[in-house]
Amino acid sequence: MKLTWLKNGFICKDLYAPFKLEKDVDYRDDLEKKYKIVMEQAKNANADKESLDIIDFFSTKILESLDLYYKADIAESNNIILELVKNIGDNPFAVNSVNNSEAFPGIKTNELQFFRSRLGTPNKTFTAKDMLHLPNSMRAKSGNYRFSIHGNPSMYLANSSYGCWIEMGCPAEIDFNVSPILLEGNQRIFNLAVSIRDFRCLNEFEEDRVHCWLKLYLLTLSTCYVIKEENRVFKSEYIISQSLMMACKKMKYDGIAYYSRRVDNEVFALCAINLALFVDYDGEYSEMIKHIKIDDAFNYSLYKQLNRSLKYKEYELRSTYTSYITNIGSFDRQYPYRETDFYNFDKFLFTTWRDKPNGKGKDIIPWGIEI
Repeated sequence: MKLTWLKNGFICKDLYAPFKLEKDVDYRDDLEKKYKIVMEQAKNANADKESLDIIDFFSTKILESLDLYYKADIAESNNIILELVKNIGDNPFAVNSVNNSEAFPGIKTNELQFFRSRLGTPNKTFTAKDMLHLPNSMRAKSGNYRFSIHGNPSMYLANSSYGCWIEMGCPAEIDFNVSPILLEGNQRIFNLAVSIRDFRCLNEFEEDRVHCWLKLYLLTLSTCYVIKEENRVFKSEYIISQSLMMACKKMKYDGIAYYSRRVDNEVFALCAINLALFVDYDGEYSEMIKHIKIDDAFNYSLYKQLNRSLKYKEYELRSTYTSYITNIGSFDRQYPYRETDFYNFDKFLFTTWRDKPNGKGKDIIPWGIEI
């Protein structure tokens, strides 16, 4: 049975993410309104009964989880999200190896590039080791983020240097340092890189895939908020995100993929897809470092000073080697990612890494970092 109701008027502007609010206190009510819109749109599009039941069940449970958290019943709040993750199961659309995950467009057999950034002026050299996750000896400095909690950090990557840049708050070029990263590819990733208009992976709207997508979408909705209120210690928009992180760790998944919330609209997020890799300390570092390759960081401002002759080499980037439009910006001012210096910087990072002499190139270094 094919479910084409998603094409039948389901999309509406009220569901275009990310959602921006002024006050934290408005989050719960606004999320409930979004779920009501999803249900109304699905009914108007003549959705099948199972889809309507999924919308009702998942939205009710997510809101219940929020309410329990607000009442300090955090254990039961987290347990509800864990049961929803278990409900989705191991459908390959939801959980897959990072190289095969539907979160990242492109030919699955092609190399999948990632990037990680840190702030610091050009006179501060960041080695590959410096670009790893926070070591155990500095665990006390770990913060509260969308998919990590105090004492339990994640290692955040993006599929482009642009994604890193916007996640860091668009820093000055002179402070922006980026490392290229490759993953072994077997890490099991939970896919939250779904949106209301993103039907590229639904296999002609095959039933099981659509129902899996719908469950993921309802979870993703709760994580798509950006709240402008300043000087907050508590962030309601992180409650479900962090519960998802803990649930995925219990399910022995290695990370969560998601669209950057820093974009103007998720339609401009295909070159700003983030990956939060979970850190499980085994001594000073996590076992994950045995399954990654990473090069020293390079400063973006220094790159901009190089002559064109030093930047000419080509490199096939999976983020743009797709049939999808990979524009960045906004509806008023949007530009192909391929026509930006960020794209050229991405290629530069991988070509200079590849061409390093004395056995230091990316294709020669074995998996794992010597610590």
